[in-house]
Amino acid sequence: MFVSFVAMLAQRSLDELGTPLVDVTFCVLDLETTGGSPHGDRITEVAAARVRGGVIEASLQTLVDPGVPVPAPIRLLTGISDDLLAGAPPIEAVLPSLVEFVGGGVIVAHNARFDLGFIDATLRRLGYEHLGNRVVDTAALARRILAGETPNHRLATLAAHLRCPHRPSHRAYPDVLATIDVLHHLIERVSGYGVTTLEDLLAITRARIDRTFAKISLAAELPRGPGVYRFLGHGDRVLYVGKASDLRTRVRSYFYGDRRRGIADLLRQTQRIDHETHPTLLHAEVAEARAIAAAAPPFNRSGKAHPRQWYLRIRPERGPGRVVAARTRGERDLCLGPFGSRRAVHELIDALRDVLPLHRCSDPRRCRSCAGHELGTCAGTRPAVH
Repeated sequence: MFVSFVAMLAQRSLDELGTPLVDVTFCVLDLETTGGSPHGDRITEVAAARVRGGVIEASLQTLVDPGVPVPAPIRLLTGISDDLLAGAPPIEAVLPSLVEFVGGGVIVAHNARFDLGFIDATLRRLGYEHLGNRVVDTAALARRILAGETPNHRLATLAAHLRCPHRPSHRAYPDVLATIDVLHHLIERVSGYGVTTLEDLLAITRARIDRTFAKISLAAELPRGPGVYRFLGHGDRVLYVGKASDLRTRVRSYFYGDRRRGIADLLRQTQRIDHETHPTLLHAEVAEARAIAAAAPPFNRSGKAHPRQWYLRIRPERGPGRVVAARTRGERDLCLGPFGSRRAVHELIDALRDVLPLHRCSDPRRCRSCAGHELGTCAGTRPAVH
């Protein structure tokens, strides 16, 4: 049993960390085509390479007979002519091998929308299912990570800027090798920001890389589970309190291009990120509400005022009375809450009155013969809950 428990904890720790990039199988691919339209043009060359841990494990490369003449501009750009394609297999023969080669790997392509557009159109035309693989677009990554460093984000420009050993040549396999080089350079760049998992790499394409992005490392130790998080400023002043079903994913999302007003200022002021775990999201919601009420964080709108914080106040020492809702908690009172609205408190009061002998009349000290008392649902002059 102990061994099973240790194995469970080990598995949980792996799940919390996500999928390490070193363990991800990337399938880097590139196509050459007769034009730019996936609906009217055809594929002339396919190349792909499976990469894991920075090593090319397998590769695929083949010319493809498009069944139509290659336009002159494409011949000049790629060097692929009708004569070169003579005897090449048609896409119907190549596509099954390509789908099998990709398997469950993470697809990588430069301007992936172009290559996947042709692949998806061909899959539909030949009656295959859509590829559901996760996709990393090195062009999108470069736009985020290298913003302002290069005049454009073409593969040739990036390969030259990053001094990659392989340079693209508008042929499928050389372009695959250049894309692999660019991918590895970009991963190396973002590793300094604590991006070490596939999930982080996919999310960073939405991020706005600025001076505050480096603080994403403050969330490196957060677990993947429900809990409450706090953004802390100088002197551990509580700036913001939030809840999440997945602490790590939620907190890191603030650095991935959250455009809400005030978030940029919050991140600039943040010096540390604290957290506490809870067994369920419901527990976390209650803890969040109490933390906001206690600390009144400046970046929590609900922490600046409490009109939405309602409690059920219990004052047995005051003798007979009636059950009421309250916006604030008295220091000497026993309260249930907080609740999001007064209506929620009254719904609880109605439920309690159905099972407990609580007062239903406005003046319980004079209650002797109200309808509730006759039915046994009003406590009369007995001590009551306020």
